[in-house]
Amino acid sequence: MTPGETAAAIAALTVGIYLIAVSLGAVQLAVNHLVGLAVGVFGVAYIFAGRTRESAFWGGLLAILGVAVAAGGGASPLLVVGVVLVFVALFALAAGRR
Repeated sequence: MTPGETAAAIAALTVGIYLIAVSLGAVQLAVNHLVGLAVGVFGVAYIFAGRTRESAFWGGLLAILGVAVAAGGGASPLLVVGVVLVFVALFALAAGRR
């Protein structure tokens, strides 16, 4: 499997688990959470599956986009800055492992 295929499979698994949890009443269904979760998990999985600087960059952008979509328009600026700092650190660590 290519890194993109691996990341897509992990994202699909995560979305499936989320939908099962919704159907069991464990969490509420929210489209922004569903889309944000899928994009964010795909981005993080792509970072670690690709293990190159390019995959770290593009996966990082997707992960930040996923968190922003999941948080919605009412996210506080501190949350956004915190998420960006955490993901930038993860990208640097992942890119340095190659």
